[in-house]
Amino acid sequence: MKKINHYRRGKWAEYYAALYLFIKGYGILKMRYKTKVGEVDIVARRGKTICFVEVKYRENYSDAVDSISAKSQSRIRRAGQHYLFEHDRESNNVDYQLRCDAIIITKNLFIRHIENAF
Repeated sequence: MKKINHYRRGKWAEYYAALYLFIKGYGILKMRYKTKVGEVDIVARRGKTICFVEVKYRENYSDAVDSISAKSQSRIRRAGQHYLFEHDRESNNVDYQLRCDAIIITKNLFIRHIENAF
């Protein structure tokens, strides 16, 4: 039962983060992008910047930041590279800037967008 609640909470946090990004002017390209090499919670774009976003929901801010390990960063980067390779034809030769961001959401619904988090 506890695992289901964590899953639901994580999924809710990702949609909350996507709404936050949308309000900030980002287009949401993909939610929960999964590949054999890794996954990205949100792929978003604003202007010529494509962001691969990791969403973390925790009791407090520091626990959330600490939970983004080097292993998860590597997983996100690999999935981001896969996304770019898979969607290369859609880019129409535009030189996009790439960024790995994090969105932290705490129990009291505090939300923080960390650009270039890793």
